Amino acid sequence: MQNKVVIITGATSGIGNEAARMFAEKGAHVYALGRDEESAKELEAGDLKGTIEFCKVDVDQEDSVKEFYEKLGSEKQEFHVLFNNAGIGHPAVGPLSQVDEDDWEKVMDTNLKSQYLMIKHGEQYFSKEEPVSIINNAAVVGSAAFPPALPAFSASKAGVIGMTKTLASRFAKRNVRINAISPGPVDTRLLKSLYPNEEAYSKAENEHPRGKFGSPEEISKAVYFLASPDSSYINGHNLVIDGGYSL
Repeated sequence: MQNKVVIITGATSGIGNEAARMFAEKGAHVYALGRDEESAKELEAGDLKGTIEFCKVDVDQEDSVKEFYEKLGSEKQEFHVLFNNAGIGHPAVGPLSQVDEDDWEKVMDTNLKSQYLMIKHGEQYFSKEEPVSIINNAAVVGSAAFPPALPAFSASKAGVIGMTKTLASRFAKRNVRINAISPGPVDTRLLKSLYPNEEAYSKAENEHPRGKFGSPEEISKAVYFLASPDSSYINGHNLVIDGGYSL
């Protein structure tokens, strides 16, 4: 990853934060996209072989995405890795009949539309000479049954998986690979927002097949693998990373 240009959305917390550090530790220049400027200060700190540059971007807003790519084009001209990680579960939580339309659209925009926009406007900045890898963050709920309180989240993640497979076929001959990851429960702020209290969260964690949820580091290692030449023959795949949760 030395001197490679990497873009990570949702980079100021959880999986995105860990992934940004992992790529930078390997020598990459990381554009860390997010909204939380306070968290970004911590992200940019540390002794790294590469660099992390925070960019405040609303990834579900087309003008904001276009503005970011114009910046990238003026500085680096191209990129090698895109990790579409931004995502939310809240506020569209509860039985379908109780989910507000605006909340449904907010989840869809953040989880699915943002990935479409990042790929759509990033296409012209794909590296021309070197391989490009795009990793889209889906979730096990996109392809397996899950508690009925997350209809919008599940639908958005199923959309990510479908889009990934379609675009992987389209871009394959351009030396561009597109894969999805489907994490199971991971100990992040997003996951905790889906539970009513700490007791419910702990109960769910104890019921996991291995007795604990995954960590952002475990997911980031899989992302790094899919971004690296070691996975050069993997394309259009949805990699489930859930510790046996969906068995």
